[in-house]
Amino acid sequence: MIDLEEKWQYRIDEPILQIEIGDVNNNGRNEILAASKSGRLLILSLAGKVLADKKIAEKSSIWKVEVRDIDSDNKNEVILCGLDGLLSVFKCNSSYELETFWKHQFGASISGFFISDINNDNMNEIIAYSIDKSLRVLNPLDGSLIWGQLFEDGIGDAIVWQDTSEPALKEVIAIGNDGTVRIFKGMNGELSWFKRYTDKIRCVSLFKSNKKEFIVCGGDDKMLHFIEKNSHNETKTIQYQEYVWKCSQFESMKKYNLLVSTYSFDFFDSQINVDDLEFNSKLMCFNQDLDRTWEIDNINVEKVLHVTLKELKFFIIGTTKGKILLIEDNTGKILAEIKKKSCVNDAKFDLDKKTLITCHDDGSLFAYFLGKS
Repeated sequence: MIDLEEKWQYRIDEPILQIEIGDVNNNGRNEILAASKSGRLLILSLAGKVLADKKIAEKSSIWKVEVRDIDSDNKNEVILCGLDGLLSVFKCNSSYELETFWKHQFGASISGFFISDINNDNMNEIIAYSIDKSLRVLNPLDGSLIWGQLFEDGIGDAIVWQDTSEPALKEVIAIGNDGTVRIFKGMNGELSWFKRYTDKIRCVSLFKSNKKEFIVCGGDDKMLHFIEKNSHNETKTIQYQEYVWKCSQFESMKKYNLLVSTYSFDFFDSQINVDDLEFNSKLMCFNQDLDRTWEIDNINVEKVLHVTLKELKFFIIGTTKGKILLIEDNTGKILAEIKKKSCVNDAKFDLDKKTLITCHDDGSLFAYFLGKS
């Protein structure tokens, strides 16, 4: 089992949408970054002390923040993006002052980004995608465009595929609100394959199953699709009651498994308190044979983390109803549970300090110590 002990809490007067843990100013210690709905960025110590409170954007939510060394100078930068379509990179000094390194403007809200050496130039490019219909690969040194591609509608998710037999061969697999799954060559962005579905696709993952590799995706058609990577043939579909929301491959017991969650939007229009709603959404795990090994019903998942603590592998799950669940990955057994008053927007885990940080829609931050009993 796992002991989950609350250490501290902090609250502001607006939703905290995203958090990150990293060494912001390269002082050898990790800090917490918390991004708010109105464009504030808070920097806190892992002990809960506020170190800085910055106004980054004017009335524009920050969707994502990441701390990474993107220019290979052995010092971390802070990467931010959000509703205003501006992707910004900052350097942070010892006093937690942020200095702009570069910025890149999209035409609308940025859905997300990730970092990968997509064109084998020994630099980790930023691959970002937006509801302005564009997918862009950006130079990490100055934010200039390396290559880009357009969809017919906004882009919701993207991943990188790498050929195991030829590691230099990489592709970007992206999915869109236009119902398409598209594959682009990493070197130059050339479209190599696409498939169109009837509704918006919300998530995409790779899954290695019995020596075959699949593209797994799903969305508003309420179906999970398994597409064989080499042949591009769809070999399996699963129908659900709710939207397919998240899917991701994970390794447990030396084998790959697939975690899938569906999502209900009923609480958006409901006059009923969210705690009184009975969601039809669920969380599921599939094995190598694409069989479901465990399932948790009536759960609306907002955030998933996969964590290893003293050889125990488990998921940290944050839900719409404010529950934080620790779930053993290969059995689905609930190891610990905490209920808070507000939706869990994000969660991050510091392994060295064994500290879990969660942020919520009511503006609260919570810190927990995790110990294996």
